[in-house]
Amino acid sequence: MRGLRNRSSTPVSVKDIDSRTLGRAWQVTKEFRFGITLYLLAILLAALFGSLTPLLFKDLINNAIPRGSVHLLIIYAVILGVLTLAQTGVGVLSRYLQSVIGEGIIYRLRIRLFEHMQTLSLSFFTHSQTGSIISRVNNDVVASQQVVGTLGSLVSDVATLVFTLFFMFELSPQVTILALLIVPVLIALDRLLGKRLTRYARVQMQANAEMSAFEQERFNVSGSLLVSLFGNRSRESEQFRTQAAEVREAGIRFALFGRLYYSTLALMGGIGTVAVYAIGGDEAIHHVLTLGALVALAQYVTKLFAPLTDLSSARVNLLQALVSFDRVYEVLDLTPEVQNPTQPIHLPKPAGQINFEHVSFKYPSATPLASLAKNPVATEPVNNDYALFDVNMTLEQGTMTALVGQSGAGKTTITNLITRLYDPTDGSISFDGVDLRALDIETLRMLIGVVSQDPFLFHDTVRSNLLYANIHATTQELSAAVEASQLAELIERLPQGLDTLVGERGYRLSGGEKQRMSIARVLLKDPKVVVLDEATSSLDSTNEARIQEAIGRTLKGRTSLVIAHRLSTVLDADMIVVLDHGRVAEVGPHRTLIERRGLYAEVFERQFRTPDTASRSDQITQTPE
Repeated sequence: MRGLRNRSSTPVSVKDIDSRTLGRAWQVTKEFRFGITLYLLAILLAALFGSLTPLLFKDLINNAIPRGSVHLLIIYAVILGVLTLAQTGVGVLSRYLQSVIGEGIIYRLRIRLFEHMQTLSLSFFTHSQTGSIISRVNNDVVASQQVVGTLGSLVSDVATLVFTLFFMFELSPQVTILALLIVPVLIALDRLLGKRLTRYARVQMQANAEMSAFEQERFNVSGSLLVSLFGNRSRESEQFRTQAAEVREAGIRFALFGRLYYSTLALMGGIGTVAVYAIGGDEAIHHVLTLGALVALAQYVTKLFAPLTDLSSARVNLLQALVSFDRVYEVLDLTPEVQNPTQPIHLPKPAGQINFEHVSFKYPSATPLASLAKNPVATEPVNNDYALFDVNMTLEQGTMTALVGQSGAGKTTITNLITRLYDPTDGSISFDGVDLRALDIETLRMLIGVVSQDPFLFHDTVRSNLLYANIHATTQELSAAVEASQLAELIERLPQGLDTLVGERGYRLSGGEKQRMSIARVLLKDPKVVVLDEATSSLDSTNEARIQEAIGRTLKGRTSLVIAHRLSTVLDADMIVVLDHGRVAEVGPHRTLIERRGLYAEVFERQFRTPDTASRSDQITQTPE
């Protein structure tokens, strides 16, 4: 139970939900107001029809049966049948309207949530568990639409209560007042038990979300491979048993407490019903009430305590739905760290020159929504140092710039800043003299193509993965990209060619094949700036030589930024920027940096230089100006 107690402290209180979220829920229903009106009208009619039935039974018992009139009996039977059919019809209509409205709200919220999360910065996803995010889009969105059902139940209960009390007072004020004595007890129980039941509902949701996140990590290809190579099956099973046990305990606690809550309310209602039968029966014996009136009161009493019980728990039911609604809005309220300008500047003829001016950067410390992290209590990072500090450099139009540095020097961080996955903490980056923050984000990213060290492929066909960069590419353009990236031979071997499924994350392909797919995807995008982050790291020397020629033709006339350990890429760069712990240590072409005998020369000697390239390097360094 320790895990459950830890989760019970949530960032949103019941009071917050009661006052703040209900207004938001009402705003979400704005476009469904007409349907909601019809829905509530149908509920009112159903309540009215249901309340008239006991009166008909009263008259049937008091009039038709004592008189022995078959004619009256048939009339009452027909009227009862019509009322039953009418009540059934409006019931079906109200259920249909509730479904249309509820599913419409689910659709709208789900779309809003998906579109909003696409605007959130990369740090949101790096600090959040994927399973927890999916739980918000699926489970919480579905549960939040129960607000409509709860509202309908509330109106139905109030209408039934009003109609029932009205007719009960007409039949016997004494019995009605006796029945109402139970109301204060029901209200007291609601106050005593309602908040705790709501708290248990949130604990259950959090436990389910965490188990879902655990499953998502273990069941995808990467997670499964890691578990197989480094994990321990018994340890994994024990961890899952712990997660599942917490879900089980949360479910049992919520179910038992909920049953206790509703059973207690039902017990109070049952006691009231027994008392009404006793008093009403005595009045019938002494001819204060007719037999038909007693039967009608007995039916009304059952109609009275059901809505009273429901109304006592209505606030709890509403809050349970609003808990999910609030969890959805926890994400919708997040402000993207990287925001699109309200009036973006457009580049009529983008050239592709990029300037870094005194750029410093440190990664965000934690997710802005702690409930999406695995450990919501942990908020402070272990290391919050700057990844880049006072970086100044220029990627000239149409030239190749190589980034060199040890792991953690800041090379990938620079590529993240160029594509505006993050914004600089200090300083500015400009594209053709315009600050990146003044450009439309989608337009900027269309101008930049990236080939990463570990390319991601969707669980789809080769064709779909390639055309993801340019869905309007022609067959000729697709064929040209396939040829240039040395994919033609691979596609010929595949069972369905371009229509072959690549598997989740492309795991049916080798690392080199995925990188060639990524290169072809960039070729189809046809960007002004190309970023190659270890783009040939998974290729053997034969394939690398073939692709380097294609890359060289692709980069011609484009600005390119290359992160690579391959000599061919470094030696061919127009400019090399050496990074050391987030700072620019050296800048210059290969030959100049070698002659300086600084950090680059040291790294070159230790990591890059081989007997095959030594003579070439010597020739380069000895070539006169």
